[in-house]
Amino acid sequence: MDGSDLIAVGEIVKCQGIKGEVKVLPLTDDPRRFAELKRVFLKSLSGVRELQVEGYRPFRQFVLVKFKGIDDLNAAEALGRGLLCIPRDERPKLPPGRYYLDEIEGLSVFTTAGEWLGRIEQVIQTGANDVYLVRNRDRKEVLIPALKTVVREIDLGQSKMLVDLPEGLLDE
Repeated sequence: MDGSDLIAVGEIVKCQGIKGEVKVLPLTDDPRRFAELKRVFLKSLSGVRELQVEGYRPFRQFVLVKFKGIDDLNAAEALGRGLLCIPRDERPKLPPGRYYLDEIEGLSVFTTAGEWLGRIEQVIQTGANDVYLVRNRDRKEVLIPALKTVVREIDLGQSKMLVDLPEGLLDE
């Protein structure tokens, strides 16, 4: 696997202990999903390497992951830092109306009146609700709150989002 269709679910930040565990910063909403992983692909400066997951355990805001064949500190150090990834088609299906961030980024955004606002360049996670950073051809930015009252429709097949903007949002 060349890594082009992989989704990062965690980042190895360092080794942990002498039994070959690595400390991983989860890049997922639910770190418990590491319990379901049988294999991951390590993307690092030296390339992409498949690793078999032997076990995991929560550790503060991290998870500690043990890989088959990585049985001591030296072997864990040899892995180095990198992203732990899974193939895009192996990520869990979301319920209707829920989307992964990378599915939202790149969508064309139109108002309910048919005006094209631009493409979503970034999803900003604020805590209360996400905000979509939309930029048009003139590099003008619009920040759109990801609220059900604003986002009327998402069509991944058409790569399109339909929004009903609150009054005054586009005023300068």
